[in-house]
Amino acid sequence: MRAKRNTVLWMYALGYFGISIFTQTTVKWYQYFYTPPDASVSGLKVLIPLSLIGITMVIARIFDGIADPVVAYLSDNCRSSMGRRIPFILYGSVPLTLSFIAIWFPPVDGESVWNFVYLMIVLILFFIFFTVVVAPYLALIGEVSRDKEERIKLTTMQGVTQVLGVMVAEAGSGAIIHMSNFRVMGISLGLISLATILLTPLFVREEKIAPSEQQAGMFTSIKMTMKNRYFIYYLVSYLMIWFGINTLTIAMPYITEILLGETAEMSGFLIAGAFVVTIIVSPFIPKTVIKLGKKRVMELTHLILGIILCSMFLFGTVINGWMAYILIFAAGIPLAVTFIVPNAMVADIAEWDGLTTGKRREGMYFGAQGLIIKIVIGISSLVTPLIFDIFGYTRDNPLGLKLIGPITGIIALIGIFFIRKYDLTEQQLEDRKL
Repeated sequence: MRAKRNTVLWMYALGYFGISIFTQTTVKWYQYFYTPPDASVSGLKVLIPLSLIGITMVIARIFDGIADPVVAYLSDNCRSSMGRRIPFILYGSVPLTLSFIAIWFPPVDGESVWNFVYLMIVLILFFIFFTVVVAPYLALIGEVSRDKEERIKLTTMQGVTQVLGVMVAEAGSGAIIHMSNFRVMGISLGLISLATILLTPLFVREEKIAPSEQQAGMFTSIKMTMKNRYFIYYLVSYLMIWFGINTLTIAMPYITEILLGETAEMSGFLIAGAFVVTIIVSPFIPKTVIKLGKKRVMELTHLILGIILCSMFLFGTVINGWMAYILIFAAGIPLAVTFIVPNAMVADIAEWDGLTTGKRREGMYFGAQGLIIKIVIGISSLVTPLIFDIFGYTRDNPLGLKLIGPITGIIALIGIFFIRKYDLTEQQLEDRKL
């Protein structure tokens, strides 16, 4: 019985493997494929002017943001015989895969406005169907897990498969492109991702909710979600962590080259090292969470990440070489917690909300989190080059690079104040169920 249960949990968790391959591969390669560097180096033709490539992603992300609350509401109120979430995952996964593959099949073999229009449409479809699949998929956490121990165990499994998916996207995509081409890469990774996502509708059986159960309207549901104090305190603290992670990811090639004196490509190996640490420490997180509680673990995560980020001010002066590498690898510890604990907390908050209001709105909570994270990622993508431009990011004037760490580190440390305000405990949740 236990082996069968673990099989269901792993089959569900493996969906995150494909999900992370889809996003990481797209973000990593779409710009390079359509606006490659020197043809003699890349062997590719420019398909879209460099000045237009960013517009395609911005417009696609706007549609993506609109889709979050809409899909969340529709999923919360779906009364299919298969459940509320499974139909979205099952029917959305194929068009998601096709739109991903289509990215690598531009209509014109050369620079053309039609390639611009084509990519914009395909990316819009990709991100809409990505939301159609992912928001309901994450909302299943609360239903797939039976108790607090199983919930953190499940999100740990998800964290591991997510990291493995990122590593496949980072290394595997490049290997396939090197051996063949972008089209083969798109088809092969697309089909692998589809196969892992379809494991969820194959193995997970949803709890059925009576069609007569009264549900809130979409805007009422959004308002209720954003008024939940547990959710707000959690979300603000979580976003402060993500701001630091995304900003550091953008800055790492510059930090590696300018402050540490290595090649920009070396940043990829350093990030990979942090991911390896993430996988190593992930099995220890469930027991730590059960012993200390999710809130305490998140407080420690803010503290450790804040110290690591602030220490980066000393890169290139006091901290160099292996000292710097070890510090970057150590970031894998808070990264592991970030991949595991937050989704379990959202599932807790959504379950508490359902128990107190009588309305099941897990999708809206995960949809709201997804939307706000996308906004924060956009802000960090805007702020990072702004800091570089104001304070400098060259060997002669590297102050902007040195300030990235302390700025994001202080923000992470401020997050401790907000997570301390979060006071929903596992015991409260268990007592409410009685």
